Amino acid sequence: MSKRAPADLLDELHGTQAAALLAEVRRYKEAGEGIPPALFAQVNKFLKDNGVDRAITPGDSTDLLDKELPTFDDNVVPIGG
Repeated sequence: MSKRAPADLLDELHGTQAAALLAEVRRYKEAGEGIPPALFAQVNKFLKDNGVDRAITPGDSTDLLDKELPTFDDNVVPIGG
């Protein structure tokens, strides 16, 4: 069985991965391009795997997404009625 890599190397690798993901997101934003869904999924998985989650704070930039997403409540049609 192989030994685990030293913690400092794992920390460096983890930081490098985080920095690379952030750089890619920033590159798309600075170019005025939409961030590809696959990149969003990759970033979300990285954050989730690292226990990063938080509630949306009113006025926060993530709260702005709520205003952009459609609601489908008005499109509900009762079945059989």
